Parts: sequence; structure tokens; C-alpha cells
Amino acid sequence: MIHDESQPGSTQSGSAPSVPAQPARRRPWGALLSLIAGVIILYLVFRKIDLREFADALSQTRWEWIGAALLCGLLSHWFRGLRWALLAEPLGHRPSALKAFYAVMSGYLANLALPRLGEFTRCLLLARKTPLGLSALFGTVVLERLLDLAVLLVLALGVLLGYQDMLLDPVLSFVTTKVGSGVSLGFLVAFLLGMATVVVLWRTLGRLVPVPAQIRQTLADIGKGVTGLRHVPSPWLVGVYTALIWLGYYLMTYFCFFAFPGAESLGAPDAMLLLVAGAFGFVMPVQGGMGAYHAAIVWTLGMIPGLAMSPTTALAFATLSHLAQTVLVVLVGGLSYFLMSLYRDHQVEEPQPVNPHANPSGSDLS
Repeated sequence: MIHDESQPGSTQSGSAPSVPAQPARRRPWGALLSLIAGVIILYLVFRKIDLREFADALSQTRWEWIGAALLCGLLSHWFRGLRWALLAEPLGHRPSALKAFYAVMSGYLANLALPRLGEFTRCLLLARKTPLGLSALFGTVVLERLLDLAVLLVLALGVLLGYQDMLLDPVLSFVTTKVGSGVSLGFLVAFLLGMATVVVLWRTLGRLVPVPAQIRQTLADIGKGVTGLRHVPSPWLVGVYTALIWLGYYLMTYFCFFAFPGAESLGAPDAMLLLVAGAFGFVMPVQGGMGAYHAAIVWTLGMIPGLAMSPTTALAFATLSHLAQTVLVVLVGGLSYFLMSLYRDHQVEEPQPVNPHANPSGSDLS
């Protein structure tokens, strides 16, 4: 039976898988290396910038358009929470929209500390507050990432075709030259052979080496979450939520054009171009796309023909849009984590021992 929760402090009855214990604390080497990489990229981007021109460009910002852009971003995150709750329904329980949204925003906040930490964080938070298992929830996040990757690839293909002279022709020329020389062809053949070897070894060793039951069950739970799309009651609604998520991202980019001097000449196709470039910057293994996002946006703006925008102004535009998104994540993510903590942790009911000497009718026969 599917239950939906909406009030803090509510509890659900029925058996449920227990939430795995938190992993032991790990040394923050990954976060430190990621932070160093982001700082280095920022230094490389900012090193030749005229700081006076940079500050001048920021001072002319129209903040009402930044507010509109952030509202679109917030709505996009809300629809992401709705989509995640819908994808979790085949697991036996549909969490409330608020809980899913709070977990999503808390995950974005965690990504500022360590890349990809947010995926685990939001699954852990939701598993604590609902009957859903951690491994199965992680499978739904993998499914989410696959859906978003498919959308991003489609958009990237559209951008390549729409900006053929600027993007597609140089890429094709590069690939043709390198493959013709045999260099890239050798790497491609080596890569394919390596992948085939990994697959063969995995299948062979998987049959010869026994896998512990706990690992096998965890993998099965993750697989259940990944393949849950076919069991969603309304698969079309997943498509609607996905479209609204990316529409929010697109409008957030487009509205920033009106907020920044010198960007008003950019149009709707340019917003799609910057959306794709910024998305690839955000997936880089640095906290919140720091540095990588700036470099991607500045490089892309510099490639647009006829755009009278200096590298300093382009960097100011990238900095402003990135900073606005970061502030949104910090404020809403921090509030969401606090509000999520107000819900009671889900308790697994233990079966009550049966007294064989008890009288079912409740009467005293002595």
C-alpha cells in the first residue's frame, strides 16, 4: 500500500527495510583536492582580468532580473523533488513533495562541500524520514542522472547543429585530422578493447568468485531503483517534470541576459548554448562547478560571433550568474536541511512476541 506523508512528526506503520548505518568518517582529501582544483581554475580565469572593469560591470546589474532567474531555478528544483518522489513510488512508498524537495536542496548544499556528495546525502536524509531503503533510493538517483544525461546530450546535439560554423565544423575538422593521422583511431581501438576486457573479466569472475549476500542484496536494491521507471503509475508525468526542470534552467540563463549590461543582444538560441556549456561546467569534479563553470561560460561567450563583450565583462557575467545560484543553494539548502530535521526519523516496528499461554478471548479461565 502506498502512503504519502505531509506533516512533520508523522509516522508510518508496517515493516520496512532498516536504514544502513552511516559510514565511518573519511579524511577530507577528496574535498581538499577538489577545492584546490577549483581555486587553480579560478586563478587561471581571473589572472588577466581588469578588476576595475570587472567591478564596474557588476555594479550595473539589474537585480530584479536576477530575482526572476532565481525564482525559475527554485521552481526547477521543486519539480526535481516532485520527479524524485514519483520515481520512488514503485519502491512501495511515495514520499511527500516537501520531504523530497528538502532532501534535494540539502543534497545541493552538500555538493558545495564535496562533488557528488549530494547524491548520497539526499538519499540518506530521505531514507531516515521514510520507509524507503537507502540503496533503492540511490538507484532512483542513478535513474534521474540517466534521464538528465539523455536530455543534456539531446540539447548538446541541437546546439552543435544550430552553431555549426562555430562548434560543429571545428570539431569535425579536428576529429577528421586526428583520425586520419591514426592517433585518435589508435586510442579509440585501445579504449574499446579495454572496455571489452573489463566486461569479459566481470562476467567471468562474477561467476567464479562468490559475492557476499549483503553486497548482492544491495546491488539488487540499487537495480530495483534504476529500473523503477517502467513501474511508475504515470510515466508521462516523469517526462513533464523533466521538461519543466530543464525549462527552469533555460529561463534562469535567459533572464540573466536582461540583468547584465552588454548581454541584452543575446537571444533565445544563445541561452540554450550557455545552458549546455554551463551544465558541462557544473559536472566537473569541483565544488559547485567553481572555476569550471566560469571558464566554460567565458569561453562560450567569446566564441559567439558579433558579441561586443570583453573577456572581463564575460567573466563578470559568469561570476554573477554562478554566485546567484550558489547563494540560492546556501540559503534554501540550509533552510531545507533544518526543516527536514523537524520530521521524526522513521522507526521500523519490531514484531511483538507472542505469549503461547495467553488466552485469545481475554477471559480468565482459572
